[in-house]
Amino acid sequence: MPIDFTKPVTTDRYDTGVLPQIKANFSALSQWMDPAYAGTVTSPPAGAKRFSGGVIQEFNGSSWVEKATGYLKSTAPVSYGSVSVPGSTNGYAGIQFSDTAKLYTLMVNTSDGASGIFGASDGQWKWYFDTNGQFGGGTVPWGRITGAPAITAWVPDYSANGNTVALRSPNGYLNATYLNQSSPNSENGPISQVFINNGGDGFLRKVDLSYFGNSVVVPWTNISNRPGSVSQFFNDVGFVSWNSAPVFAGLVYGRGGGDGLGRITMTNVAGQPSGGAPGDIVFVY
Repeated sequence: MPIDFTKPVTTDRYDTGVLPQIKANFSALSQWMDPAYAGTVTSPPAGAKRFSGGVIQEFNGSSWVEKATGYLKSTAPVSYGSVSVPGSTNGYAGIQFSDTAKLYTLMVNTSDGASGIFGASDGQWKWYFDTNGQFGGGTVPWGRITGAPAITAWVPDYSANGNTVALRSPNGYLNATYLNQSSPNSENGPISQVFINNGGDGFLRKVDLSYFGNSVVVPWTNISNRPGSVSQFFNDVGFVSWNSAPVFAGLVYGRGGGDGLGRITMTNVAGQPSGGAPGDIVFVY
């Protein structure tokens, strides 16, 4: 029968009004006044609780409002913790947040302990820690990591840039494609040692200049400001100069009829050899 909390009254018949109403009220209370079982409830007192549509509601004096959607079960701690949330689905236990645009679950894998936030609407982890407690899903911006080094990329030196580190071999040797001295200043002091790649093994080694020996050869064409003709030589030590540029017409024969200029002598006394003046170069045939 319909539940009316204003009943029974003194004017009700005992057999058809009072007793049936008391019995109906007790039945409705045992059913948590769930409308699916107790039917319509009239004039409940303010603060009355009922279970309706899967949620707990409370009567505020004029209407029923949701009071709670779940509860935490207090249990005696075994090792850690004092509150237990029973139940699991598909091997996971957790709490789902449904009052959002999408469904999210604070979830724990019941077998390996992996935990995190799972997006139930799109079926993927938003972030989680794996069974070893390592961050296995989601991303953390570099700027949000405390104590982070200034280097932002750990790549081999052959792809080096301003934010990478030099590559070292397992033995600790530094591998570099080139060495750069960023300072514009030149070292003008005497050079005693240089670095060489000995044997093409990729290692730069320091060597004293005295060990270079004849291995350093500079081609004549690589010498800057080199003289290109006899007229560019001056009367310095080891050189001679002409009073006038010599002219050779046709083929010049040396003594004995061979090709060449023959014997060259320089006169110290006028007329010796014949026709020469002091300082002249005389070709003798």
